Amino acid sequence: MGEQAPFDDQGIANPYDKQTAANTNTPWLHDGPKVDVDLDGLREYAKLMMKAQLDLSSRRTHLSQLFELPTTAWDGEVLGEAAWIRSQMSANASELNTYLSNLGQSLMNIGSAAQTVADIYEHGDAVSAASMNDVLFAFGDKSVPRPDGLPSYLGKTYSDALAEGSKEAGPAADSAEWVDQGTVANGPYQTLQTSVANGQRRTIETTTIPNSGTTIVTTTVYDKKGHVVSTFTTRTETTYDATTNVQTTKETTSSGKTVTGTTTSEKRYANGEVVHEVTTSTDGKGGVTSQRSTDVDADGVRTDVTRTPNTDTDDKTDMKESDRVVYGKETKSEKAVTKEIADDYYPEGTRG
Repeated sequence: MGEQAPFDDQGIANPYDKQTAANTNTPWLHDGPKVDVDLDGLREYAKLMMKAQLDLSSRRTHLSQLFELPTTAWDGEVLGEAAWIRSQMSANASELNTYLSNLGQSLMNIGSAAQTVADIYEHGDAVSAASMNDVLFAFGDKSVPRPDGLPSYLGKTYSDALAEGSKEAGPAADSAEWVDQGTVANGPYQTLQTSVANGQRRTIETTTIPNSGTTIVTTTVYDKKGHVVSTFTTRTETTYDATTNVQTTKETTSSGKTVTGTTTSEKRYANGEVVHEVTTSTDGKGGVTSQRSTDVDADGVRTDVTRTPNTDTDDKTDMKESDRVVYGKETKSEKAVTKEIADDYYPEGTRG
């Protein structure tokens, strides 16, 4: 048998120990300054990662046209080639959306890890050496021990905290876990729909105020003892001004007695078609969070514009254009198979 290959410091066979030693021997690094963990710098880095993740999430909403346009462009009965292009474009849009979702999750994970490392060394021994296990723990590796310097109230992963919170609070009001138990009418203008899940109960009460264009939907979740866990209300008011041909729809959402947001949509009609529409969303304090407008000119060209708050100024009402999409004139498509061209040329009584 040949000579046994040397082993490294972890007991792994290494037939190139001399070359490894030469390549990893960097005495010039020993004369450099000592590495200091800047805790404030780590926290600032974590904030920047979180801001990047939020920015990416908001920009992903502008890609909705990638999903909508292929479907609306080739709807109904189309050629096989068009159907293939439609499916391919939809698949590409789905892959891009998945990539951006994973990228956003990675940014959040990196930021959270940086914040965790800062917490470890803030509460730990300042003169202790940094450990790779601490970094692995920060990235959620459960095979490494918990750092000694990390306070007991820190160090729970986001997924663990979310799972624990779900067990305690039960399913969300809009969760798919609720099982429908039926809907009953409480008079001519009100219905009550009941659902159950894990011993809890959810009711959705829908009230229509006659001759007002107003609908109120109240969703209430009860715990196993019958106590109210949460209450959400959506009030929708619709009016129409015949002098201007403008329909206004205002939707106000509330959590308990606190208003959480309002969305107002105004549509102006001409010849039975919507030629101008503006939808404005505000937060619970009345600050504008987003605005979207759609205009159709005399040639049938449609322009969609999205505006968001201008964070470069202190003016809360200042909006800047963040997205613009222009569509050519819509072509009419057949929703069903039309008659064959030869139908008009068959002798009477020979077709049918």
